[in-house]
Amino acid sequence: MSPVLQLSQVHYQVPVQDSILSILKGCDLTVQSGERIAIVGRSGSGKSTLLALMAGLDVATSGEVQLLGQPLSRLTEDERAALRATQVGFVFQNFQLLPGMTALENVMMPMELFGLANAKQRAMEALDSVELAHRVHHFPNSLSGGEQQRVAIARALVTQPAIIFADEPTGNLDETTAHHIQQLLLNLPNSTSLITVTHDMQFARQSQRHYLLTDGRLELSA
Repeated sequence: MSPVLQLSQVHYQVPVQDSILSILKGCDLTVQSGERIAIVGRSGSGKSTLLALMAGLDVATSGEVQLLGQPLSRLTEDERAALRATQVGFVFQNFQLLPGMTALENVMMPMELFGLANAKQRAMEALDSVELAHRVHHFPNSLSGGEQQRVAIARALVTQPAIIFADEPTGNLDETTAHHIQQLLLNLPNSTSLITVTHDMQFARQSQRHYLLTDGRLELSA
């Protein structure tokens, strides 16, 4: 079976005044279906940049990222968006829920955006899976931080993606709530791979593999 994600000598550089800043320097990674992978590193180490490249939100300067068998550098922006539409989910630190929509409407949004069938039913099921069936008609400002993050996870799950990317998903939560969210992510359906970037080493160690990103290089941790 082909990996769901494969990075081969990925470099990423940006111009800074009269020089070039190298953020990533030859990163390699292979992720199989259902694997839980964590990436740790200090602030500014390039973790979020790496996650964006993995998801096709940006393109590597050199090297190749293959997502679900597709070489992202050879796809147009529209083609990358279409690939993400139904097979990729995102969970962000700041939740990124739309304040004028209920929990149910926020979860339905990606399905309605891409014209997928049974949006309401599947959104209800996704919210039930994160124990929020009783909060479906509440707006984000009436939900706790942990509840908002659970809505975000339901939104990531609703399309039954092959892979979910989580960018510091518990960074804004208290310790008890963070632990609950971490367990929820680690116990995603076995068919869904999880790539998390985090500062939390204890969380990272619960993944099947965790990597340290330092000086632009990705190294497997013991």
